Amino acid sequence: MLTVEHHITPPADFLSNEAEGYAFYKAFQDSAIENFELGYLVVKRGQKRVAVVPYFVTNYYVNTTLENGWLKRLLGWLWFRVACVGHPVADFGIIDGEISEEVLQAVNIELFKLAPIVGYNGFGEGLPLRGFSREPSLPVAALEIKGDFYSGLSGSTRRDFRRRLRKARAVRIEECDTYPKQLAKRIYELYLETFKHAEMTFERLTPQFFENMASVGKYVLYWENETLIGFSLLICKDKSMLAKYMGMDYSRSRKYGLYHAMILNHIEICVRDGYTLYQPGVSTYSFKKRIGSTLIPTYIYFRHGGPVMNWIFSLLMKTVSYG
Repeated sequence: MLTVEHHITPPADFLSNEAEGYAFYKAFQDSAIENFELGYLVVKRGQKRVAVVPYFVTNYYVNTTLENGWLKRLLGWLWFRVACVGHPVADFGIIDGEISEEVLQAVNIELFKLAPIVGYNGFGEGLPLRGFSREPSLPVAALEIKGDFYSGLSGSTRRDFRRRLRKARAVRIEECDTYPKQLAKRIYELYLETFKHAEMTFERLTPQFFENMASVGKYVLYWENETLIGFSLLICKDKSMLAKYMGMDYSRSRKYGLYHAMILNHIEICVRDGYTLYQPGVSTYSFKKRIGSTLIPTYIYFRHGGPVMNWIFSLLMKTVSYG
């Protein structure tokens, strides 16, 4: 027989093998991000822990994954209260432990006590969820880096990359293995500018988040003379590197092609430091495919507790889901 315990914080060994593991979840949770309540369901069979299931409760706006346009504006008012397994900003939804129909049924009973809709965000195919609908979510770009990375590219691609790097040659790059507190205000300004330019946004981070990520992240700073015009927040673990967040001064960065230069700079760091898997994240897929990334599909599973509302919500999600 299964029992389910509610925890406010994750166990210390939670997702210990993942780049976005305990420290990442804790940094986000301690940053007072508006509209997200995080929790963890510890599932036991007898006295043995068989799974830790992270979840968040949020007011989900149904236009979240729509590109800017009339439909996004039209649906801007419409939201639903959702209890969702996964994490608001992790690349993938992950359950730490057993993923069986029995475990997920026990989890869903608890989550339906928190919200009328239960979802699973960022998971692959085949979750054993009876009665749930599934729609595509944002794919995650992943690049395998092995040997001499650049020799595997076509001649035209290598020439294009060299041209982009020459364009950004005047930009000075500085790497910091901890959070540069003296630049906190500027880093957050750059984050907000990129946030405002984004086609799709789900969360608005706080300044505390970037400071809390000091134990997890690596900051790369991009300077025009003495002015910080961009930053990258990278998460590195074992042989993997994730480009988690970027921020740019759009009035200065365009002339350098800074976004593309950042991605190429990340690849150089991977080659130099021996990272064999680089995740440049979601969106801007055309360039990420050009560097050789594979797009890994992810899905959102969902179910409303009421049969009629479940039918209506499923139709709505078909209209607004990615792809």
